[in-house]
Amino acid sequence: MDELIERLQRALGDSYRLDRELGGGGMSRLFVATEQSLARQVVVKVLPPELTSEVSAARFRREFAVTALLQHPHILPVLAAGTREGLLYYVMPYVAGESLRHRLARHERLPVGEAERILREMADALAYAHAQGVVHRDIKPENILLQGDHAVLTDFGIARALAGAASGAVAGPERRAPDDAPGAPGAREPARLTDVGMAMGTPGYMSPEQAAGETNLDARSDIYALAVVGYEMLVGRPPFVGSTSREVLTAHLSEPPQPVEELRQDTPAPLADALARALAKAPEDRFQSAAEFRDALGGTAPAGIAHHGRGRRGARTSRLRWLVAAAVALVAIVGGAAAYARRGAPRALDANLIAVAPFDVLDPRHEVWREGLVDVLSANLDGAGPLRTVPPTVVIRRWSGRPDPASAAELGRETGARLTVFGRLVGAGDSLRLKATVWDVGANRSVGEIELRDAASRVDRLADSLTIRILRELNQTRAIASVRRAALGSSSLPALKAYLQGEQHFRRSDWDSAAYYYERAVAEDSLFAPALRRLSNALSWTFLGGENAAETYRHALRAGERSRGLAPRESLLVVIDSQLGALPIVLLQGPSGGADPYAITRRLFGLLDTATRRFPDDPEVWFKLGDARYHYFALLPNETQARAREAFDRSIALDSAFAPSYLHPIDLALTAQDVNGARRYIRRYLALDPQDYNAASIRLLASLLDPPPGRPLSLDSAVRASPFEAVASVYGSVSHWMDSGETSVRVARAVDAMPSAGVPPALANQLPAALPIALAYRGHLREAYATYDSAAFFILPELALLGAVPPERAAAEMGAWLTRKSPARTLFALRWWADRRDTTTLRKVVERLERAQAGTTTGPPGVGSAGRTARGGSGAVLAADVASARAHLALARGDTAAALRALGTIADSVCQSNLCYQYRLTKAQLLTATGHDREAAAVLAHEFPLPTPGRVLWMLERGRVAERLGEKAKAIDAYSFVALAWAQADAELRPAVSEARAGLRRLGGAG
Repeated sequence: MDELIERLQRALGDSYRLDRELGGGGMSRLFVATEQSLARQVVVKVLPPELTSEVSAARFRREFAVTALLQHPHILPVLAAGTREGLLYYVMPYVAGESLRHRLARHERLPVGEAERILREMADALAYAHAQGVVHRDIKPENILLQGDHAVLTDFGIARALAGAASGAVAGPERRAPDDAPGAPGAREPARLTDVGMAMGTPGYMSPEQAAGETNLDARSDIYALAVVGYEMLVGRPPFVGSTSREVLTAHLSEPPQPVEELRQDTPAPLADALARALAKAPEDRFQSAAEFRDALGGTAPAGIAHHGRGRRGARTSRLRWLVAAAVALVAIVGGAAAYARRGAPRALDANLIAVAPFDVLDPRHEVWREGLVDVLSANLDGAGPLRTVPPTVVIRRWSGRPDPASAAELGRETGARLTVFGRLVGAGDSLRLKATVWDVGANRSVGEIELRDAASRVDRLADSLTIRILRELNQTRAIASVRRAALGSSSLPALKAYLQGEQHFRRSDWDSAAYYYERAVAEDSLFAPALRRLSNALSWTFLGGENAAETYRHALRAGERSRGLAPRESLLVVIDSQLGALPIVLLQGPSGGADPYAITRRLFGLLDTATRRFPDDPEVWFKLGDARYHYFALLPNETQARAREAFDRSIALDSAFAPSYLHPIDLALTAQDVNGARRYIRRYLALDPQDYNAASIRLLASLLDPPPGRPLSLDSAVRASPFEAVASVYGSVSHWMDSGETSVRVARAVDAMPSAGVPPALANQLPAALPIALAYRGHLREAYATYDSAAFFILPELALLGAVPPERAAAEMGAWLTRKSPARTLFALRWWADRRDTTTLRKVVERLERAQAGTTTGPPGVGSAGRTARGGSGAVLAADVASARAHLALARGDTAAALRALGTIADSVCQSNLCYQYRLTKAQLLTATGHDREAAAVLAHEFPLPTPGRVLWMLERGRVAERLGEKAKAIDAYSFVALAWAQADAELRPAVSEARAGLRRLGGAG
């Protein structure tokens, strides 16, 4: 027997005989024992000995004296409790069955009837306990035991007993105000003990108020936790999951759960509604007693609570209160909850993956090395033989412990790293002493204890020496061929220190300070590639335009030229960023630059594919992939905005505290008409309390999506109070949102009314285009033409095609495009000239493009990352333009077959810019007119990127084709978009809306 069993048997004396140990006790240990006097089997649960000194014995006895009085058929009674031999233990009846956790592990989901029965029995048990003034605080599947068709709830009192750990809690008198109903909202719990302890519970099942650190919990907290269990029984997982406790707690505080009926369609409506209400973020929006919850399960809700829809969404003001509480309490919660409630499926440990934890630094003069050693050691160790390192950002976000084996083991389990490094850096006059431990998480033992000394001015040399010692220890079990020093790419200590300071600001989205330190690093060492890369990154998150933007990209190009001798991950990221920097420069230069943007794009996405395969758990890699897809999806086939959002979601799942990962997904969600998704990203972004310039735009956007209740938002006032850059950013976010209030038009009017003084030149040139584009997109054709400015030239042909521009005015303006040095604008007018049978003008366009293809005319400019209209710069691209012009010339002559042949020569790989979608719409319409619906569907499967009437016509054509092919969901989605986009459009467009609504009625979609 081990030492604990011997101590426990001595504590039990002759009353109980320990027979065997049971598994599944979590942090506690369970033993089957025989009660000698009655010859019956019981279970003894003993808390870990290390908690004995933290938990008041008086508190422990007091809690179990109260819970032992609970007598209910669905509550497992406590037979005895003791605090002898330095142990805390209690005795329960033996239940010959299994826990709900075991059953879920076998079956994942339970039959609806069984789940409903268990919920009803547990709610009944809680209703009884709450009436006695006892709140459980730790409802979870592990604490629900199953014996046949009978469920019992166990472990009452444990959460409250542990809540006083390390807090100095002492026993106090039991008292209750005479008029308070026990367990009711607002009623005080019996003040048996002082509630000053840390937040306790299991993160996956904590109520928002428990996650926010509140200690005066009432019945409604248990109701929420039981609803989480119910959700898991039906769906197969809790409503919120994540790779860390922090992510799960944040989700409980801020995210609405996906309705259970969407994931389990056979869920009865009363059960789904009851769970939705019980999962409301604010306690006042839930059932106010467990009895109400019990009665609502599978039956008619009592009078006064029949409408559960409000509970599913929760009261917004209450939810915001929990968001505020989260900012204050989350660090303390994670520290307490993670120490005592490490639950969930552990990640498989990678034997060659190392996580370097932040070092304890006791001298403030060397504080930069607390995180700095993480960066340096991670870079040095990454790629040495088979070794890989967990990205520093991931480690620092997830580290909340001390430099000890327990915290190192938790870090390893959360990151999947079998090896962890932790230690201290101690100053002693002009010297430093570094002590480090390499810990094997899987074997739960030290691989090596290392102690080094050096001058205080040579921490870089200490880091190199530590790297060599770590690799020497690991070389005994792994083939490590070589040691890399200075893997961050600089031998200058001042440059390295400045870079590390920049990294610490960058991780916190403090872009200005990060850029300042990176600039200092580059000034010290102009060949420092990672500093150049990060300088480009930091500057790109500040609002820049024109030459400043180009200079930002050039920092990334310079980094790419200096990417030698770096760690594998850093080297790959430097090259990826150099391609991301090269692409907008090449596109802006156009054909005169001589580079092929499509070749660069293919190389960029090839590198990103390599990076995601080599570093699948690296949030920055997935962020880069999402960013590339977001800006350049139109340059490659099979890349979509939906795939961009998937990459961002993966990055967020790996590091939920990196603010930029939320910005583009907000726009992507609104483009997909997923308003709830946009709100979810916004909530999680604002919960990080961002301070960069994006924060103002997202707060303004949040007020547009969710105006204050009872106080209609004054958009003009909100705009006047916001920086111009924020308003412009909001306009970009809502430009594709098809809401009934036409928010994009309202914001565009506000932008149009803003004074231009002080506006950055790059934006001032675009300012006049906002309103006509927004009006045209929402179908207000005549007003769009009335506000038309040449900055929005590309909508003029569409307005003309739809009859909103007098033909003579359209002919005059588009005819003038033929005299411009570049033929770019003429490409937008091809369809208009074809519809007018203007073969003369089209022949001129073809001739100009053929000369451009031969290199005698400067080609049109390219599509920049900001979405400006442009053309790329290779012969293949111009060939696509020539082919399209020839096709429209054939169309003007009435030769549909020749037009289709010409359009068919344009390959996907060289026709992914904005203009190609104009060509593709013509091609799709010709294909459907000739009965080739499947070929048309393949064309229309792409996304039309521009916010113009052409996108709505594209969706209408997609709906028609999908309906004819029997693709009901696609047709409903497309028709719905048209009906929303042009719901208030001019009369000329009403036939399109009527057609879309009729299609929805035929297909059973919402009108």
